Amino acid sequence: MKVLFVSPEVSPFARTGGLGEVVGSLPIALNQVGVETKILCPLHGCCKTFPYKTLDGDIVFRYGNTKIKSQVGVLDQKHSPVSVYFLINEKLFGRTGIYADEKGDYSDNCLRSFVLSHAATQIEKITRWKPDILHAHDWMAAATSAYLNAKQAKKKSPKVQGSVLTIHNLEHQGVFNQSEFHKSRLPNTYWGIDGFEHHGTLNLLKGGIQHADKISTVSPTYAQEIRTKAHGQNLEESLKFRGADLLGILNGIDQESWNPINDQLIPSNFGPHKPLPGKQLCKEDLIKEFKLANIKEPLIGVVSRLHHQKGLDLLLSILPDMLAEGRGSFIILGSGDKVLEKEFSKLADSFPERIGLRIGFDDALARRIFAGTDFFLMPSRFEPCGLAQQYAMRYGSIPVARNTGGLSDTIIARTDEKSKSTGYLFKSAEPKLLLDSIKLAIRDWDDESFYLNMQKRAMNVPSSWDVAAEKYKTLYNWVLRDS
Repeated sequence: MKVLFVSPEVSPFARTGGLGEVVGSLPIALNQVGVETKILCPLHGCCKTFPYKTLDGDIVFRYGNTKIKSQVGVLDQKHSPVSVYFLINEKLFGRTGIYADEKGDYSDNCLRSFVLSHAATQIEKITRWKPDILHAHDWMAAATSAYLNAKQAKKKSPKVQGSVLTIHNLEHQGVFNQSEFHKSRLPNTYWGIDGFEHHGTLNLLKGGIQHADKISTVSPTYAQEIRTKAHGQNLEESLKFRGADLLGILNGIDQESWNPINDQLIPSNFGPHKPLPGKQLCKEDLIKEFKLANIKEPLIGVVSRLHHQKGLDLLLSILPDMLAEGRGSFIILGSGDKVLEKEFSKLADSFPERIGLRIGFDDALARRIFAGTDFFLMPSRFEPCGLAQQYAMRYGSIPVARNTGGLSDTIIARTDEKSKSTGYLFKSAEPKLLLDSIKLAIRDWDDESFYLNMQKRAMNVPSSWDVAAEKYKTLYNWVLRDS
């Protein structure tokens, strides 16, 4: 079986978050279970430092009356355990950003999406490698299934290729003016309520949902949530309509890369059998780095985009009173919403010995936070899967999180039954419930034996890609059977 991943991101070459991490890791596990998997990603500006060979031939996309030519490059195999094809088009993709720059989203993102999606269906002409499944990821690649259906409909013969669409975050849909659709060269019949039209606009993700043979999302709970009005982002009716073909498969993490036993980016290594000495040294180093005061209090970490989805405004509302009570210190790493950045900066200035703040993103610092904190906060309003809580548990930082999406699927909640718990979950996105969970966590931290046992359980939670790879293999087989 041959599968082509189609994605605007792939780690470590181009990523903005979890999507890139997944596309960089899952194909490795799929190859190990017998699924020959390759990746197609645009050659963004950030990819150009990596060596690649340009193949002969062009892929031509007709956009309105314009012919757009792209080429395909193959990454040097020394730089990836999986074959990576780069779609080369300097005008469309050779920019510093993947979706946007400092002025905002790129105005031609719809065209960029069409060119990538169409190229996935034509790449076999250049590579001489024909995938059985085109596996598209998120809105920028969502039209892949429609271009594939149009291609196969022209041949008037049985389908020989199938498609899967994975929704990593339903909030991002690729919404544009209807006029853009008519330049796509997709059949006019693909417009409408059972296609790309959504309340009079072009919605790329909706079109992908309607056209893909099967649809997956990144956790079982999220697959259920997005069929509801509360979490469906106005696409719940389409997702309910396709419900029989929608499956939630929990993301894993790269357990070799994220391993405190041999991680060279943390001050001291440690493992689940005896975490305390190493974690204590990591904590001391972190407190020294941020000039915090009290080593003998619980240290709570945040590594997150500062965005409404992530619920960090809930933390802002409780921090002043909590810090006034004198329990706990915080290390916060993140960026995004300028109002949230400003408010966290004010608090850090007011409590310099209790709050360590770094605006931006720093992978090495993120690892030090996972390794050096006692607890890790994820008060997300929704969370399709979440990787950070899995990293945190792997490094012995106990999660305090909202009971939603993948957080529900990866954390066993602390209740009156303590023997199996691996973290803390609160029900609603309310400041008081977050505060109550943090206070309970701190009380449990005071019980050294109980906290240590919970920490060891969290560090031993299986989180590899092996299970997910087998489930995707089964999903691909379903697609090919139906085709």
